[in-house]
This record gives sequence, C-alpha cells and structure tokens, in this order.
Amino acid sequence: MHRNLFDRLSGHIHLTHVIIILLMVSTMLSWQAWQRTDSFRQHHQQLAVTSVTGAAEDLETLFSELQRSMRLFADEQQYLFEAIAADTNNDDSWEQLEQAALKYFPEYFALTLTDVAGNVLVPDFDENVGEVCQQDIHTFIGEDYRQQGYIHPNPLAYHFDIMVPWGIQGTPQGVFFLSFHPDLLARTLQRMQLPGHELLLLRKDKPGLIEITAAGSRNLLQREFFLEPDELARLSYTLQISGTRWDLVDLPESNLFRDEETRNWSYAVLVFTGFAGIGFLMLHQVRRKEQHRIRAEAQALKHQGDLAHVDRLNIMGEMSSGLAHELNQPLSAISAYCQAGLRIIDASAEKPEKLVHALKQASQQAQRAGKIVHRMRQFGSKGKARRTTMDINNVILNATGFVDPELKKQGISRHLELTTNLPLITADSIQIEQVVINLLHNAVEAIVTANTATPYLTISSRRTDGHIEVAVHNNGPAIDESMINTIFDAFYSTKTDGMGLGLAISRSIIEAHGGQLRVESQPGSGTIFYFTLPLSGT
Repeated sequence: MHRNLFDRLSGHIHLTHVIIILLMVSTMLSWQAWQRTDSFRQHHQQLAVTSVTGAAEDLETLFSELQRSMRLFADEQQYLFEAIAADTNNDDSWEQLEQAALKYFPEYFALTLTDVAGNVLVPDFDENVGEVCQQDIHTFIGEDYRQQGYIHPNPLAYHFDIMVPWGIQGTPQGVFFLSFHPDLLARTLQRMQLPGHELLLLRKDKPGLIEITAAGSRNLLQREFFLEPDELARLSYTLQISGTRWDLVDLPESNLFRDEETRNWSYAVLVFTGFAGIGFLMLHQVRRKEQHRIRAEAQALKHQGDLAHVDRLNIMGEMSSGLAHELNQPLSAISAYCQAGLRIIDASAEKPEKLVHALKQASQQAQRAGKIVHRMRQFGSKGKARRTTMDINNVILNATGFVDPELKKQGISRHLELTTNLPLITADSIQIEQVVINLLHNAVEAIVTANTATPYLTISSRRTDGHIEVAVHNNGPAIDESMINTIFDAFYSTKTDGMGLGLAISRSIIEAHGGQLRVESQPGSGTIFYFTLPLSGT
C-alpha cells in the first residue's frame, strides 16, 4: 500500500514538474510574443518618423526650389512682364513668356501675371486660372507674399499653385503665378513611402481631407476623400509642411501590426505545442519506465514468494519422506499383527466371521496406507512415478468406496455416470486415486459448510479427443470468480485449518501425467472439477 502511494505521488510529482515547466515556457513565450510585437510597432514608428520627416524635407525643398527658380525667372523675364503689363493684348509677348516658362518649368500646368493689386492681366486664360486661384492671389498679396499652397480641384485637372512677386529692385509690381500637376508631389511621396505604410498630404484646415497620395491627387482614389475615424486613430506620425496648408501623415496598413501580432503568437503557440509535446512525451516515457520498474519489482516479489514456496515444498518433501519412513514401520507392524491374528483364528477351533472380516479389512487398509505413504515418499523425493496400465472406472470405484462412509454420514447422495468400455490409460493408480479422493473430500466439505438442502455428488467419466475426462460435480456453493485462478496455488485455502496443498498437489499429479485440472463454477449450479489423462500411446 505504501509502495502504491509512493508510486502515485511520484507520478503526480512528475506531472506537476511538467506543468510548472510548461507554465514557465508559456509565460516566457507570451512575454516574447508581446515584446516582439511591441518592438515591431516601435521600429515601424521610428521608420514612420524617418519617412515623414524625409518626405517633408523633400517637399519643403521642392517648394523652396520652385519659388527660387520662379524669382530668377521673373528677374530674367522682367522686360516681358513689363511689356505684358503695359499692353495686355500683346500676344507676341505673352507667347514668348509661355515658351520661356515651358523651357524652365516643363511640368507646369498654367501661368498668369497680375498687377500689384492682384488683378489678372490676362483674364481669360483658357479658364485654367479660375476664381479660386484669383482669391489665392489676393490672399498671397494680403499676407505679405507668404505662400499657403494646397490642391485646387480645377475641372480640367487638380493642381497646386506657386506664386512669387515680380518687380524692380525689390519693389513688387505684381504676382507671377504658376500651377503644377500633383504628380510632382506624388513622386516624392512614392519615393519615401515604406512598405505597409501610406504617406498622405491632408488639408490642415479640413481634418481628414486627403489632398495627395503616392498615387496622385484625391480624384484618383477609389474611396472616400476623408479618412475614417479608425484611420485617423491609426495615424503613426504627423508633420506640418511649412508654406502650405498640408499635414504630411503616415498611415500604416490596417493589418500591419495585427498580422505581426498573429505571426508572433502563432510562433509562440507552435513552440509551446512543441514543448508540451516533448514534455508529455518525456512524462510518458518516465511513466513507462516507472511502470516497468513497478512491474519488475512486483515480478521480483512474486519470484521471491515462489522461491519461498519452493523452499517450503522442499521442506515438506523432506518431512513427508521422514514421515513416510517413520509411519511405514507401525503400518507394517499393524499389518503383521492382523495377519498373526488371522493365523491364530485359523489355528483355533472357533472362527468368528465378523472378527475375521474386520481383521482382513484392517490388514488391507494398513497395506493400502503403506502404499500411499510409499507413493508420497516417492513423490516428495521427486522419484519416478510407478505407472501401469489401468481402468479409470476401477480407480473411481475404489475412491468412492473409500469416501462412501462419509457420504452416508453427511446424507449426501452419490451418482455415478461412468462410460463403459473406456480405453485403458497408463498412470500411477494410487496417485490418481488420491486426486479423486481429494476432489471428493473437497466437495463434501463444501456441501456440509453450505448446509445444502438436497446435497448430491456426481462422478462421471467419458472419452474426449485423445483423453479420458473425469468430472466431479457437487451442488454446493459456487466459487467466487476472484478465486477461480488462485485455488490451485500452493498454500492457498479458504478453510481456516487448511494447508492449501490438496488442489496444488492434485494439479501437479495430473500435469505430471500429461493432463489438465480445471474448475467451472456457476451460482445455483454448484462446482465441477474436471481432470483429463492422455490415452495410452498418445
């Protein structure tokens, strides 16, 4: 019991160790997954700052360079500006100005000139310079020539404007105005945009309104022009572009961090599953080793018990040899005295028949007891059995004759179902008779103990394939199923004063003759002991 308790505790300890290790591994993997996701987020946050900052610097440089180039152009073309201002219908001057502007600014969309008051010198400019542009010109002049660029949604094309004052020796005489396609800005965004991120120019005075993306102006988008609330919340970095009405923002893809988190947690789960599989495999191996050890210990204990049984049997064998030697002399003396008494009676004149019969029976039983003791001595000393050809039915009749007085005393009826003309067998008749007697005695004890109402015994014999089978059936109590496989073990007995050797010795005798001894027991039908003996020559 203590050993089983120790084994169970040992198994629970191993399981506890595995669970603790798995908890530690899961904690470590969870922390690692969170840290990797957080590091990924921080890394992309730093990349977004770098990307936005770089793009903003490039855009500001682009605006600054365009303004500087336009000032230089205005200084170079001052005479054309003055000629157009002096005569707005001078088409030759205007055409020369367009050709010069196209040479210096090949990507411009439209141009115009104004006077110092902001009035457009060429009012009908193919409708490219609309009312919004004219309002921006007046705002530019009113704010002391400070640029506030943004996208104009012109019907012909979306564009943005660059304005510089023109005049002599720092005295403004008007405004030089150029419009450019948004692709000029989109290329900068496309060059600085990170994988998994999107750079956007948003209107500062209209939160969430998209002006330009890496694909171009907002009219090219296949979506709403305003960012959704979840997109505004997802913005990783924002920076204002000086000299414009724009904020440059970085918008990560919606699944960028979620996919990374999923990958990290999937990796953690995969590693944990591997650890768990290895842990439980190791636990299984440990438990198998424990089970092998327990079975080995149990087998060792059983082997020790078997050795102890063998020792006891050897001792009993030596004791039986000694007893056989000691009992043989008094039995011989009894037989001799009986024979002497019979000779005395024969020599006398009177011959009482009952006394003669009693002395003959006593002599026969003494001789029979001597033979049994002699066989026991041979059996105990592992001598070779004395086997002769015999009729099994005669052996059964001799055995029942020996037990009949006890059967009558206990009121047990006996039935014989012996098959006639059975083949002879080769066996030690005394040993086989002892087996039958032992089975009959056991049956009588079982019936008497259970106090069966109509007790009976049936002894039968029949021929089977290559064997003679003998059955002893009693209607006493059935044998418990848990005892069926142990009743033939040496020293096992259900009787308080029993030695547990009768059935063990009987089985040994039958098996030594090449047969088998078995039992069948069912509640309500009693118990049947069967033993088989091989036919002669098989």
